[in-house]
Amino acid sequence: MNKLFERVKAIIVNPRVAWQEIKNEDIEIKDLILNYAAKLALIPAVCNLIGFTIIGIRVPGGVVRGPFFETLIANIFGYLISIGTLFVGAWVVKILASTFASKDDYKLAIKVVVYSMTPVWLVGVFSIIPGLSVLSILGFYGIYLLYLGILAILETPAEKAVLYTIAILVAGFIISFIASMIVVGLFFGPLYMRMMAM
Repeated sequence: MNKLFERVKAIIVNPRVAWQEIKNEDIEIKDLILNYAAKLALIPAVCNLIGFTIIGIRVPGGVVRGPFFETLIANIFGYLISIGTLFVGAWVVKILASTFASKDDYKLAIKVVVYSMTPVWLVGVFSIIPGLSVLSILGFYGIYLLYLGILAILETPAEKAVLYTIAILVAGFIISFIASMIVVGLFFGPLYMRMMAM
C-alpha cells in the first residue's frame, strides 16, 4: 500500500520525474491493473455507493437515498466497465501511435493510460457527497499527465505531442460516453428514476 501511495504522490506532485521512473520499470500489464488501477478505481465506486445510499441526494422536499443492493450492483458493473475502458483506451493509443511518430507498443500505451487516470480516480472521493461532484473537474489534471506521458513513455516528438493528446482525448471521450450510456442506461438511470418516485 505504501508503494501505491508513493507512486500516486509522485505522479501528482512531480509527474516529470515519475514518468521517467515509470519508463524504466518493467511491469506486467496484469500487475499494473491489479496493483494500481483496480485499487484506485475503487475510490469513485465506493464513494458513489456511500453517497447514493447513506448521504443521499438532496431534492425539493428532502433527501432521497438509493436502495443499497441495487446501488451496489450498479457500482460493481460501473467499476468493471471502467477497468475495461483502460484496455480499450490503450488500444486506441497504440493504434494512433504511428500517426504521431510515437512508439507503437501496447504495454507502454497502457502505462500511459493507467497513470494518466490517477487524478480522475482520486477526485472520485467527491462522489461521497453528490453535491460536490462538480469538483471532479480537478480530474482534468489527467490531461497534463497524458501529455507528459506520451512525451516520456511513447517518445512522441514535442511538435506532435499536443495533437496526439487531443486525438487521444477525443477517442477517450467517445469511449467514456459509450461506457457511461451503458452503465446509466442499464443501472443508474432506472435506479435514479425509482429514487425520484419514492
